[in-house]
Amino acid sequence: MRKNTLYEVLEVSENASAEVIEKAYKVLAKKYHPDLQSEANKKSAENKMKKINEAYEILGNEVKRKEYDRSLAQEREEERLKQELEQERQRVEKEQANQASYMNGYNGADNIDADGLQEQRLKYEEKLRKEEMQQRQKMQDKLNREYENAYYNYLRSLGYKVKHKITKERVRDFFITIGIMALIITALWFIPPTHNWLVSLYEDNSILKTIVDIIVAIVTGIFKGIWEFITGLFK
Repeated sequence: MRKNTLYEVLEVSENASAEVIEKAYKVLAKKYHPDLQSEANKKSAENKMKKINEAYEILGNEVKRKEYDRSLAQEREEERLKQELEQERQRVEKEQANQASYMNGYNGADNIDADGLQEQRLKYEEKLRKEEMQQRQKMQDKLNREYENAYYNYLRSLGYKVKHKITKERVRDFFITIGIMALIITALWFIPPTHNWLVSLYEDNSILKTIVDIIVAIVTGIFKGIWEFITGLFK
């Protein structure tokens, strides 16, 4: 059974303002206050009031609420990934069962190489196992990235300056972005209207001209060095 969120305890939406949360708390506190209940309902009202107070203690505090929202989002993401993993596991098991049924259909046939079939079955099962491991790793990597981003966003909300770690994925994304920009600029360069505009922009802006000249010189130097290295190998 799913556990109620603190927002559900206070009977408000997750986008509710601080004023709405405070008003909802006061209404519920009055409604479930033990002193206003009959003797038969006093115990359940005390338990309900305890949960209401605990919920308001967190949601009524801006910092605590942000941390709770982060953990709630993380919990939901983990649950979603678990469901995806379970669906993938069921898919793999179904494929394995179908393959086993297919292989067993040849039992007793004189013209079938039993050893060959067994080897084929083992290869197929190994393939399914690798696919499942790859899928699990992808989901785990995605979960780690989303958790890291949520944590950094939370620290930023508290006023901290956060520096991202340099990872292979970020370096790859950086060069992909640079490559896409280079392709776009190259395409614009060969279109007459945009070509004339780019030339005019380059010639009229001394700062841009300096930056472009430096970049061109660096790129030219790199390609020249690579070319000299390659030609030197064949001399």
